Amino acid sequence: MVEDPLLGLGLRPVTLADRNMFESYFSTLQAPLSDYTFSQLFTWRNSLHIAWKLIRNHLCIFANGSSDLTLLMPPIGDGQSSAALAEAFELMDAYNASAGVPANSRIEYASDELLARFDATRLNIHPMGTDYVYDTRRMIDLAGGDLSSKRQAKNRFIRNYQHHVETYDAARHFNECVALLHSWTRHQDEHHTADAPIGTIKRHKESLACELSLRYAAELGLRGMVLHVNNPAGQSSIRGFTFGESLGHEQNSIVIEKTDLELKGMAQFIFSEFCERFWANKPYINVGDDWGLETLAWTKRSYRPVKLLQKYVLRQTAALKIGFLPRSQDFTATTIKDRIIIRPARREDLAASATLEQSCFTTYSLTRRRLQYLQQRPSAVFLVAQQGDQVVGQGIALIRQNRKAKARGHIPPSGRIYSLAVTETARGQKIGRRLLKALVQRLVDQGVHRIYLEVEQLNSAAIHLYKQAGFNAIGEIPDYYGKDRPAQHMMWQQAAQAHRPITEIAA
Repeated sequence: MVEDPLLGLGLRPVTLADRNMFESYFSTLQAPLSDYTFSQLFTWRNSLHIAWKLIRNHLCIFANGSSDLTLLMPPIGDGQSSAALAEAFELMDAYNASAGVPANSRIEYASDELLARFDATRLNIHPMGTDYVYDTRRMIDLAGGDLSSKRQAKNRFIRNYQHHVETYDAARHFNECVALLHSWTRHQDEHHTADAPIGTIKRHKESLACELSLRYAAELGLRGMVLHVNNPAGQSSIRGFTFGESLGHEQNSIVIEKTDLELKGMAQFIFSEFCERFWANKPYINVGDDWGLETLAWTKRSYRPVKLLQKYVLRQTAALKIGFLPRSQDFTATTIKDRIIIRPARREDLAASATLEQSCFTTYSLTRRRLQYLQQRPSAVFLVAQQGDQVVGQGIALIRQNRKAKARGHIPPSGRIYSLAVTETARGQKIGRRLLKALVQRLVDQGVHRIYLEVEQLNSAAIHLYKQAGFNAIGEIPDYYGKDRPAQHMMWQQAAQAHRPITEIAA
């Protein structure tokens, strides 16, 4: 397990228990963007590595999906909004400086409503797209000449296909909907190569978020509808689904819509039908932005939006740098007492190591007996991180030698990262990175040219760490961490690192 660097900043991961608190803040907004909902933050929390903190009684939502730290929206609250904003920028500045990207501090997805709460003269403001908002009644009727093609497509679907709709129920519909989701994603990747790699990456992240929406729809307050269509033999299966939620006082939001793209008119039918069955109680439907993809923008414009809710990226000017945190603050240990030492594990470390395993890994953890075996095994590399007199982290790697290859005498051994864990109270000090660097170096010193590992596919923070160290994804292992919890298989190769010595991997 790799430590979460955001925990060291006092930032907390988004959990289902946070829903009521988040919604109490969002409910104060008159014209929220589609991004301003708890369900969006919860389902995207892994892909974007989202965490939050209350600063001066303002809800601040941070993202660390890449190497930088950003705010996903301006601070939401009453009173000292400018002070909360300045303090949030100070936190981002300190983190981004330590990560080597000092110019990356910014706020994304700022609305006009929230922007009005701050002094615009002290911010650099840049547009970043819009939410598309439609008249609900028009989406139900698809009336008028400008929507005639949509109306005809909907009617064609009704004539040509036997179908029925049901309210989504995870117990009955989850597996079929996930299968359809994966099929839809593959189809889009194959037919939209022009927007690769950006479109492919975004669709993959969206697929992960959609799957979480399907799994936790009831807990998130999402309303869903599935569309069953009969095949020529009269057998019915789910060929489309859509989800939405309430968004402020005047809007409802369409969060997800996936259909079998081979069935003409289905997309127009399911959108209109969902609006009529679930969202006729408010005047407007918000379908989110277009991700900057021209094909998606064309589709959303073709439904004739009545409003475009502008979004902005905000960066601070020099005048806003007030100094709530010491500019010299670093998130690594700096005193002799707190200095981190990476060293080989000793027998007396095993009790602390076993406790660390149990606290970090809920599904699989190494027993003390197994750890003792690894500590004595010549083909294992077992390191611990010591801070003061405490063991606060550990890293274990294995050396594998193919016997047939060894007999031929010309194929080097391979390595595998077996365990990486840091105690919760010590996270945020880059201990995991230092342990990983040390493990890789020890393996290379023993003749290893390739190193493998498995990491849960939803663990974007760990995947990012491994990529920074030079590991690349080479495949997926289904159900590795349990049902519907696949692993990403990754590999580090020495030849690919010739331009970047292992000693230069960021600690």
